[in-house]
Amino acid sequence: APVRVLSERFPDMHIIHFDAHTDLREDYLGAKLSHACVIRRCHDMLGDGRIHQFCIRSGEREEFAFAKEHTDLHPFDFEGLEQVVQQLKENNTPVYFTIDLDCLDPSVFPGTGTPEAGGVSFLELLKAIRTVSQANLVGADVNELAPMLDASGVSTATACKVLRELLLAIAK
Repeated sequence: APVRVLSERFPDMHIIHFDAHTDLREDYLGAKLSHACVIRRCHDMLGDGRIHQFCIRSGEREEFAFAKEHTDLHPFDFEGLEQVVQQLKENNTPVYFTIDLDCLDPSVFPGTGTPEAGGVSFLELLKAIRTVSQANLVGADVNELAPMLDASGVSTATACKVLRELLLAIAK
């Protein structure tokens, strides 16, 4: 709902998406409104070239084929993020920023429902958040904490720190 409302207010809005997964499925188990389809639904609203995906390291073949044609996908890490943000900043483009915390390596953030090995470190994520905060952010969200999957509490503490750092970066 936030992306729909903001895209109506800001018709030229782009999305910066940090995630381990493409989330570009047309449907998941018959449902078009699913965690595995959310970025595809965003594409339905925004169109080509306005979704910039980083840290992606999991998805179905069809999702990667779709991304190649319709999104700006940067696998595994934040390579290219500074250039994307600079271009969006120069044009004062409205940006919605969505962080799925499973972009972090599960050794740092095990408390997620679909962990994927090979993610970024906390400090890499923090630097990337500070980079994105330089853009014209009109909205943001943080997703994928599943506290019951990490009895140590480390994932909850990490999620809280990410949210705190995101708010501080935006408030600058």
